[in-house]
Amino acid sequence: MNVIRAILFYFWQFTYAIIQNIIGLCMFIVYKAKGSKSEMYHHAVIAYIERKNFGGVSLGMFIFINKNVTGDRLHDMQIHEYGHTVQSLILGPAWMLIIAVPSFIWCGLPALVKWRKEKNVSYYWLYCEGWSNLCGLYATKEKFLTEDCKMRGRYGKPINPNHNKRKDIKGRKRKK
Repeated sequence: MNVIRAILFYFWQFTYAIIQNIIGLCMFIVYKAKGSKSEMYHHAVIAYIERKNFGGVSLGMFIFINKNVTGDRLHDMQIHEYGHTVQSLILGPAWMLIIAVPSFIWCGLPALVKWRKEKNVSYYWLYCEGWSNLCGLYATKEKFLTEDCKMRGRYGKPINPNHNKRKDIKGRKRKK
């Protein structure tokens, strides 16, 4: 079953989502030639690159993460960026306009960075970033480890705010 899933993943990435994957593949080749380390992550490829003022970016199945990010933050960033890979599978060629452009502006425009800091607005508040977290969590079946992602990772809100308060159909508290 995993082999079939992998074949479908790569087929879909290089047909329906071909645009972002070609750009990602070209970037991957350039960074690999510069000596960047890489690894597989749920059928996607993560390249660890060195760039100032950079966290991570996903282009189709190619994910690029700052090599200086470590520990729980790295784990959460892998899940988040993989969520963008899932969005690429869902949206195909529309991904660039619906996800990439708003994400690039939200992340890199100094006025928006300043506004987020002044108003204490989560980076994940923007629809494409919050949705990426949800897609990444669903697809990887992993959990966030950092407080920022757990408490502000779903459109700026907690991932599972009422997890312990859920009730079954008869109003009884659910067992774990």
